[in-house]
Amino acid sequence: SGINAEYVQLLTRNKVVSSFILSDLQYNGWVDRGTRAMFIDFTVYNVNINMFAVVKLVAEFLPTGGVMTSYDVLVQKFLRYVTTWDKVIFGFEIVLILFVIYFLVEEAMELCIFRMRYFMDVWNVLDTIIIVQILVGFGISLYRTMTIEGLIVDSEADTDTFTSFENIAFYEMIYNDNAAICLFLTWMKVFKFINVTKTMRYFSTTLSRCCKDILSFSLMFLIVFFAFAQLGQLLFGTVNRDFSSFLDSTYTLFRIILGDFDFLALERARNLLGPIFFISYIFLVFFILLNMFLAIINDTYSAVKVELDSEVQVTEFGEYVKRRITGLFRCCKNGKVVEERGEDDPEKAPAEIVLPEEAMRARSDDEDSVDSMFEDSENRPAGRNLRTQETMSSYPPWDMQSNAGMMFDRIPSHLRGPTYEEFKILSRRVDRNDDAMGSVISKIDAVLGKLELLERNYNGTGGGMYPLVEEGGDFPDSFEDEQTIHIPDETNRSDGWT
Repeated sequence: SGINAEYVQLLTRNKVVSSFILSDLQYNGWVDRGTRAMFIDFTVYNVNINMFAVVKLVAEFLPTGGVMTSYDVLVQKFLRYVTTWDKVIFGFEIVLILFVIYFLVEEAMELCIFRMRYFMDVWNVLDTIIIVQILVGFGISLYRTMTIEGLIVDSEADTDTFTSFENIAFYEMIYNDNAAICLFLTWMKVFKFINVTKTMRYFSTTLSRCCKDILSFSLMFLIVFFAFAQLGQLLFGTVNRDFSSFLDSTYTLFRIILGDFDFLALERARNLLGPIFFISYIFLVFFILLNMFLAIINDTYSAVKVELDSEVQVTEFGEYVKRRITGLFRCCKNGKVVEERGEDDPEKAPAEIVLPEEAMRARSDDEDSVDSMFEDSENRPAGRNLRTQETMSSYPPWDMQSNAGMMFDRIPSHLRGPTYEEFKILSRRVDRNDDAMGSVISKIDAVLGKLELLERNYNGTGGGMYPLVEEGGDFPDSFEDEQTIHIPDETNRSDGWT
């Protein structure tokens, strides 16, 4: 019996006997001034609803002579597969494990191919987390099933011995928390598949565009918010329980933002400073900072909506699925890729694909030169053709997926070429290059015109070199204007692709 000694007294299922044991403990001074705490543990089972209740009652004896009580009740379902519906759920769990094994092998193959680049995609990281959580839940479920049977057998074999279910109740609580988080992340993964709709593109693009502005705004908001939290704790902490600690003060201020506040309590605590604190907090946080937050999202959404509406019509989800299935059946039936017309085209027949060689033969009278040119292209090294593959990959992924039914996302990055956004940026750069070249050509024409005019003046006067240059004079003003044409680089790519 040391300082940290623990004494255990087992009670029976008989109420009279248990009452006699408690009276004997009280009479013999089992609880004295040296007792720090008393724990009462028991487990009850309701057979009607198949639920266990693991109960712990705690009575803590304070040095001042008072007693502080607390309790912990964990209600869990340890016997999982009892009813018919439970067995149906067990069948779904087996199917889930088979799917997880399949996706585990698939993700492992992708990880071997892409290595660390695999984790650059957020959706791949989310898939990995979900798979790990499901495997952890399966392990806990297997442990619970194997352990609970033994505990029930031991409890029925010796009724005078206490069997603790606290350990298995703790693991069951972890299992439920893990399942809840896994279900939440699984629902978040739905955004990956419905992002093809225009509404979801608005949502995802708006969040990705304004995330930096929101982070910058959050820093400013937290500075103001924590300043008010500490001010409220120091002003009302000794009077108002809602501001008794810094954590309680932050919770109270969040509740004020949502409209749940007690103004009279603040006024009773501090007649003057209470109303000033409340009005200043509402003005700065609610009217200014909160509206700034909404303005950031609203402006970003407006810009994203204008940008997406100006783009080419994006295939909706139903049309996308229809085209994928149709393209897959066409590939399986014909063994080749057939390009489909859009739904707006009145002609529903597949478009005819004309090869470059056939087009050149139709436009050229010299077939021998055309044959020799294509023979030279066929005799080139295989490495030359990789550029053609990358150029084909540079088409928007919607066209490739809808026509060929290909899994564009599964193509390795070194064969995929630019993304759809990069394709649009490069298209705009080509248009700007054309405009810039037109401007350069117009400037050159103007310079040639001036030179022709000077040459005519020279022939008319009969002088030597051009007078302006001979006499050391300055060029005309039209020659002094320096024309600079700047073409911004919008791609910012560093992987060598042009």
